[in-house]
Amino acid sequence: MASRQPIDPAWWDREEIDGVPLRQALADRDIKTIFNFVHRRGWSWAAIAQATDIGEQRVREIASGRRRIENYDVYVRVAVGLSIPRDYLGVGLRPAGEPTRPTTTDGADAVVELADSELADSELADSLTSTVRSAIDRAVPAVADHCGPDLVWFRSEVMRAWAERRRSGHRDTNVVLVAGFAGSGKTEFARFLSGITGWALLDKDVLTRPMTEGMLSALGGDPNDRHTELYRTRVRPIEYRCLSSAAFTNVDNRVSTVVTAPFLAEVADGQWLRRFICRCANAGAHVEVVWVDADIDTMHTYLQVRDAARDTWKLNHWQDYLSSINLDLRPQ
Repeated sequence: MASRQPIDPAWWDREEIDGVPLRQALADRDIKTIFNFVHRRGWSWAAIAQATDIGEQRVREIASGRRRIENYDVYVRVAVGLSIPRDYLGVGLRPAGEPTRPTTTDGADAVVELADSELADSELADSLTSTVRSAIDRAVPAVADHCGPDLVWFRSEVMRAWAERRRSGHRDTNVVLVAGFAGSGKTEFARFLSGITGWALLDKDVLTRPMTEGMLSALGGDPNDRHTELYRTRVRPIEYRCLSSAAFTNVDNRVSTVVTAPFLAEVADGQWLRRFICRCANAGAHVEVVWVDADIDTMHTYLQVRDAARDTWKLNHWQDYLSSINLDLRPQ
């Protein structure tokens, strides 16, 4: 096999394989052809699997035609991992500045008006409104007229949000990791930052607590445990994997995100931080780490006021807890 060649984004516009232009293969979502093209450029199946976050066996099955991709998120990972313009696969916004044409909708739909003379593509808008209408028709349950959903309003809001997203499509995607010890105020800062920026908020406790408590109970542990070896080795890694996956999903969809968790082991690990930053950079996102600091008395007082079950051990064994953490810890 030829030596592995770096991905050249120009491939997707000008190259072909077995007489099939790659741009056409992408339009047809023919990932089999794309994987085989990259493989011929020296990429092993394992390298393709790593870049796209698809199992190697599944990559081989897709390349051989024994399996097809049907999931939107997987198409996004293929586009991001192989530096394919997302709109070529139909999983991204039209790039800012691309010529567009005006559109209006009938009385049942919203009229989309874009500022600065940037007008929506009529075919895309018609397709979007049709898709939204179809989805609503399938999803809305049969209810009495007096409590039925306002479908005209909902379609209008979706179209308005779509128009705003197109206007702001050129903005950078940002990821902010808000880290700190329990009781430092990191969640409050993350909520504040999310509130003033409109960026999505991912809070580890909110996102993973039911799963964490269920796993600990199933493993014979205390659902409020956050300090034993059982939690640290069996549960915590899965918590943070879920949190990272959720953040990467937002990044791949160009949604700026504030992520808050203690991140004690992660921000102290230079390799982990580099991997996280590189993964975000591959999707065009910028990463910042915010460390929220507080003195011991403040943290203790806050945990008492918060009165969360998961803090019980810390409060009952305060000195043991303090001796288990490095109060001088700061991100790499």
